[in-house]
Parts: sequence; structure tokens; C-alpha cells
Amino acid sequence: MIDKETYYLKKLKSQFLNIFLLAQKSEDMAIKDLKTGSDLSLSEMHTLVVIGRKQPKAMSEVASELMISVSTLSIAISKLESRGYVRRIKSESDRRVVRITLSAKGRRALEEHEQFYFDLISAYMQDMTDEEKKEAVRTLSHIQKLLTTQLKKGEAFPQP
Repeated sequence: MIDKETYYLKKLKSQFLNIFLLAQKSEDMAIKDLKTGSDLSLSEMHTLVVIGRKQPKAMSEVASELMISVSTLSIAISKLESRGYVRRIKSESDRRVVRITLSAKGRRALEEHEQFYFDLISAYMQDMTDEEKKEAVRTLSHIQKLLTTQLKKGEAFPQP
């Protein structure tokens, strides 16, 4: 018989992994169903999400938020640009500075993708009480804070 702490640890680990895999698969399927953007990969859609939060954005900002190198991002942006999802804007004051913005096509794809998440979360919350909603927000905020802190430290998980 295992102790309570070990039981919860194993149960939460299993649930966390399953939720991650199911969410990733659902998101990937939803992208394939988009009117605009069905040709995008999951990582390309995530790139559009980061760019779309505040436009235009410097390449280094986008790369930092995606936690990838600028050279890796540059390859992805070239592909997205050639397919009409993003545009590069050169600074008039400093031609070395390039900012990225979504094109009309990129904005449409992002709006459809955002609707997927809105619908998913709405369905999740449908039968929840206000107290359960508050607890869900608190729990997810805690997990987000933990992961963000660890990644900023360059660690995959907390060290004991």
C-alpha cells in the first residue's frame, strides 16, 4: 500500500500528462479544421499567437517568448511569410531592426484559433460553480507560475 502523498503524486502526474497530450491533440485537430490556417503546424500557430499578442514585435521578443533562438525563429518566419501569414517590417530609423506583424490572413487564422480555446474553456466551465471556477484559476495559476519560474532558471522541474 502506498502512502497518501505518493498516491497524489502519481495521480496528478498521470492527469497532468494526459491533459497535456489531449490538449495538444485537440489543438492540432482544431488547426486542421480551420478555414484559414489549416496548413499550419502547432508550432507555427503558437508563433502566430505570440506575434498577435502585441504587434508589431521584434524578432528577439518573439523568440524569447517562444523560448527558441532567433535563428530558429527566422526560419519559421520565412515560411510563414511566404505563405502569407506574417509580414516583416524594417525600421525606418535603423534598417537592422526587423519587426514582425500578422497579415490579414494571419489575423483570421489567429481569430479562429482563439475561438477554439474560447469554446473549449466555455465547455469546461459549463457545469462548474463559481467556487470551482476560482479553484481552477488558482490551481492553473500556481502551475503556470511554477513552470515559468523553473524555465527562467533553466531547469525543467524544481530541485529538492
